Amino acid sequence: MSYTKHIVIIGGGFCGSITAVNLMKNANSPLKITVVNSGGPFILGVAFNSYTSNHLLNVAAANMSAFPDDMAHYVNWVKGKKEYSEYETELLSKTFLPRNLFGEYLRDTWETTMASKRSDVEVNVVEDYVTDLELMQNNSVKVLLKSGSPLIANYVVLATGNSLPRNPHIANMGYYASPTYFRNPWNINSVSNLKPEGDVLIIGNGLTMVDTVTGLLEQGFKNKIYSLSTHGFGVLPHRHFGITYTGLAKELQTRYELYRLVGIVNKHIKKVRKLGISAGPVIDSLRPYSQRIWESLTLEEKKKFLSRLRHLWGVARHRLPVFVYDLIQKLRLDGQLIVHEGKLTNITEQENEVIVSFYNSKEKDNESISVQRVINCTGPETSIFKTLNPLLKKLAEKGIISSDPLELGINTDIKTFKVINKEGDSFGNIFTLGTNLKGLLWETIAVPELRIQCKQLSKVLLEACEKDK
Repeated sequence: MSYTKHIVIIGGGFCGSITAVNLMKNANSPLKITVVNSGGPFILGVAFNSYTSNHLLNVAAANMSAFPDDMAHYVNWVKGKKEYSEYETELLSKTFLPRNLFGEYLRDTWETTMASKRSDVEVNVVEDYVTDLELMQNNSVKVLLKSGSPLIANYVVLATGNSLPRNPHIANMGYYASPTYFRNPWNINSVSNLKPEGDVLIIGNGLTMVDTVTGLLEQGFKNKIYSLSTHGFGVLPHRHFGITYTGLAKELQTRYELYRLVGIVNKHIKKVRKLGISAGPVIDSLRPYSQRIWESLTLEEKKKFLSRLRHLWGVARHRLPVFVYDLIQKLRLDGQLIVHEGKLTNITEQENEVIVSFYNSKEKDNESISVQRVINCTGPETSIFKTLNPLLKKLAEKGIISSDPLELGINTDIKTFKVINKEGDSFGNIFTLGTNLKGLLWETIAVPELRIQCKQLSKVLLEACEKDK
C-alpha cells in the first residue's frame, strides 16, 4: 500500500529552499515537504540577507540562475524589475548585483513555485531548531524540535549552510565573551552603534573583510580600521571579466597530479600575461573541472594543497568587482584602512579600550593596537567537531554522521548525497549537500555548484520516493 512520503529539509537557505523548489517542480505523485528553518529569514540565509545593498555578489548575474537548465532565469527576472528594465540584457549579465537583490529573487522563485505546484504536494515551513535525529526501526527518522512536536520523516536533508567563524587561539580566550567582540560579521550589529572615538580591528583579510569595511563606512564610521591575517590583504579584482580562455582546458587529463597541474596553470598564466591579461581568465577556466580535479587528487596531494597552495588559490579564485577593489585601495592609501600581516597572540580589555597584541610578520616584531571593537571575518567553520551547530555536533557524537578525511565537512557518498556514519556505511534516508561537502568537492559554496547539487539531490529523493511506494 502506498502512502505520501515525507521529506524534511533542515535549513532554509539557498540549498534547502532550492532543493524544495526542485522537488515541487518535479514531483509526479503526492509528497509532503517540511522545511525547518531557524535563526534568520527563510530562503535568504546568511549569504543573501545582507543589511546593505552595497554588498555585492562576486559572481556576475549571468551565472547566478537558481536552475542549471535555465541559465537566463535570474537575468530575466532582474530585467523584469522596474529599476533594471531600461538596461540591456547583455549589460545586466555582466554586472555584479547586490546580494539582497538575489535574496529577493530566491523569495520570488519560492512563491512562484508554491503557486504552481501540484495540489497533492504539501509544503510547510517550520520556524524552529532541530535538536536531534533519531533513527527508527521502520527506516524513518524522528526529527526532534526545540519547541514543537517531533516530525516523522522518510528522508531528511541536512542543508545546514555556513557556521560562524572559529575563535582564533589567543592567550586570553575569555575575551571572546566580551560585548566588544563580534563573531558574526554578517549581522548589522557588528558594524553599528560604534562610539565616536576608537578604532576597529577586523580579523581576516578576505571578501568578508571587504563587506565589513563597506558596512562600517555606510554606518558613518570615520576612524581607523585595522585588519590582520596571516597573509595580509591579497584579494584581487576582476580585471578582465568577460574574457573566455580555453587553452588550459585542452591540456587537462583525466588524472590530475597536483604539481603537474600547478605547472600547467603557471604556464598558461605566463602566456596570457604576455598580452597584458591577468591570471583571472585562466583560473576561471578551471571552474567547470574543479570538483573533478579535487576528487582525482590523492589524500596526500589534497593535504599539500591545503598547507601550501590554499591561500594562493583563494586569492586567484575569489575576486572583487573592480570598483570595490578600488575603494579598498583608496582607503589604504588614505590611511583609514591599515592592513597587517601577522599572527594574533592576545586580546585584553582595559577601562575604555581593547588591546590587541600580534606578531607582525613583515616587521618581525611584536606589536599592539588599541581598538573599541573586534570583528571576526576569518570565514565559516566547516569542521563538524568545531562547529557551533549543536545538531551537527550531536549527530557526529552519536556516529550518525562522520567527518570527511580532511575534517572540512561531512563524509558523504557524493553520487547519492547520503551521509556516511562512523562505521563507514551510508544511510539510505539522511542526505546532505552544500558547504558540508567541502572536504569532498572543495568547490561547493557558490551558486554555480549549489544549483546543480539541489537539482541532483531532488532527483535522488524523488526516485527514492517512487521506489519505496
